[in-house]
Amino acid sequence: MQPDTPVASDRPDPMASHAGSLDNPGIRIPPPVIYIVVFLGSLWLQSRFPLPFLAPPVALGVGAALVATGTLFVATAIPTMLHGYGTLSTAGPSAALVAQGPYRYSRNPMYLGLLLLYSGFACVFAVVWALPLLIPLIVYTRVGVIAPEERYLARAFGDAYRAYQARVRRWL
Repeated sequence: MQPDTPVASDRPDPMASHAGSLDNPGIRIPPPVIYIVVFLGSLWLQSRFPLPFLAPPVALGVGAALVATGTLFVATAIPTMLHGYGTLSTAGPSAALVAQGPYRYSRNPMYLGLLLLYSGFACVFAVVWALPLLIPLIVYTRVGVIAPEERYLARAFGDAYRAYQARVRRWL
């Protein structure tokens, strides 16, 4: 009987990182958690201090369009990231720079999708308080999530990432 031999995998080990270190962006709380918490807080504010919103058919139509667009961004970005050997974890290293699919048009299609989903649900559920809270969410996403990710990707992928930054916009 032969001993078990390891089987080589075509998929890179994401824990090995690009340069073999455990360097990562260092974002410990996943951004979707922040968006959900803020949205729940806005629901609480709306229940305590109700504010009027658009007419229901208008709000529903605008909200549905935003939710559909946000869902499209997220639903295409996640499998593209995984297929390209990137990572969904903001606290883990990435084995590869992903620049195909929606990443050809936006360096952050998942975050763009989150913003659209948040805005769409605010409209669908007539949560006026969610809209002014969108501003700190955008600032948090840009400064607290995207900036550390960009610094990490520049360290991990060097000139390839800088070339990608030069040809693809951050949002759209």
